Amino acid sequence: MDWILPATIALYFLGLLHSVFGFLTKRQVFVYIALGMVALGFLFHTTFLILLGIQRQHFPITNLSESLSFFAWCISLTFMAANFRYRINALGPFVLPLVSLLTIVSEIFWEENHAIPPSFKSGWVYFHSSIAFLAYAAFFLTFISAIIYLIQEKELKHKNFRFLYFHLPSLQVCDDLWRRSLFVGFVAMSLTIISGAFWAQQAWGHFWSWDPKQTAALVTWAIYLILLNYRLSSKWRGRWAAYISIIGFASTVFTFCVNEGLHRNL
Repeated sequence: MDWILPATIALYFLGLLHSVFGFLTKRQVFVYIALGMVALGFLFHTTFLILLGIQRQHFPITNLSESLSFFAWCISLTFMAANFRYRINALGPFVLPLVSLLTIVSEIFWEENHAIPPSFKSGWVYFHSSIAFLAYAAFFLTFISAIIYLIQEKELKHKNFRFLYFHLPSLQVCDDLWRRSLFVGFVAMSLTIISGAFWAQQAWGHFWSWDPKQTAALVTWAIYLILLNYRLSSKWRGRWAAYISIIGFASTVFTFCVNEGLHRNL
């Protein structure tokens, strides 16, 4: 089992390199190789997480290194789903650096022996934590879609078509990916808050206490609720929606950091 995570890191990194080559040269063969390596890395990663859960007898998100590894797995999952749906060759160079970074950092700071907090022995942790990380991954895809959209929109506005313009997907594709990832992330975040309330009731005897974890999650959820509401009403499209998406992901990162910081103190 010790070799699986390093092999996963190597495959993700090689997938990143080939996706960059494919992006720069526009040669489809590099893109196919990149997707194959990421898919194989995802398979290794899945195997590692399953074996880790069996070995430690708990869901592998009880410390920072496990959480980073599982977050990388979720991003890989959303990346492959987006590629299957949209065939966006340019997505790899934007998404895979974070996947590689998270897996590398999780390996560097790996903890072999870690006491499990009593609250993590609840059955709710399996659903709550997995759906929370999927929400974070979907919001990251929303963030990347917003960045790509802003780059393309700026190129079109100034009619200054440089290198990136001819290598990035169209505004329509970016907008559609942004919309779908926003919806998936919002639904997942809603389920995260609801399941977290039931977990809190079981672990501490109350559904809501306005502690930093719950408050940060609620703020993030509210940002995306506002964005989703205005997006559906057609009041905010394009640039402003992209800006709010970036703010929303900053709040998502803060929520993740708050949760991980408090979990380590439980």
